[in-house]
Amino acid sequence: SAAAPAAAVLTTFSTFSAIGGANLRFVNSGTSASRTRDAVVYSTSSATATAPGAVAVNFSFINSALAASVSNVSASYILNAFVAKNSPVVTSGNTIIQNGISGTFSFTTTAPITVSGPSLVTTFYATGSNLLSGNFSQTVLVVNRNGSSGSEFTSGINGTNISFTSDFLTFDALSLLDQATALTAITPRSFAGANGALRTFRAVTGGQFSADPNPTPSAAVPEPATWALLVVGFGFVGISLRRRKSAIAA
Repeated sequence: SAAAPAAAVLTTFSTFSAIGGANLRFVNSGTSASRTRDAVVYSTSSATATAPGAVAVNFSFINSALAASVSNVSASYILNAFVAKNSPVVTSGNTIIQNGISGTFSFTTTAPITVSGPSLVTTFYATGSNLLSGNFSQTVLVVNRNGSSGSEFTSGINGTNISFTSDFLTFDALSLLDQATALTAITPRSFAGANGALRTFRAVTGGQFSADPNPTPSAAVPEPATWALLVVGFGFVGISLRRRKSAIAA
């Protein structure tokens, strides 16, 4: 008999939180027939900025050996996303659901970081190193109708698409990935705009990232079996070099 597949067990490996006020802007694109998107979504460098920009956030790695070295560090956060054309919201009771969101995000270091620990090879990361970045599509944004809060999520489990890269972490090629973002202080309150997508608003955002299996630190000390393979490999290289020298001498 065939065994049932194991259920995914997602582990949250990183979080981020806002520093200061609003750091996200959702801009409805209006009703023009020539529009290519229903809305754009981006990070802003300040609570009043009207163009996309990088914003400082607190970033942490958790549930791994990296937690001791990367906890509430200041990071530069950039989000650039859009709502596909003809993606009206779906209203259910007091809930508004915005589908069709795709884009990219990145968190980079704003100062050098040295990672070290009992299970890690001490590693230096320069300013501008990639803490975490990714691509996503078919993301869902859920807000309270006439409310000031909501959440956005992307998960490989529910059919949306997402990928992560990092200088600090190594992800299994078959990892299930998940992103969940909380929106607070939404201003003005949430309603549908003229083209059916959410109307323009600002918000404060923070969130978390998860995976199954949990990613491993890039600076992790190799397992004993891996060391054994490396030693054997070095041995073969040494034998090859000795044979080459003997052949040249002959």
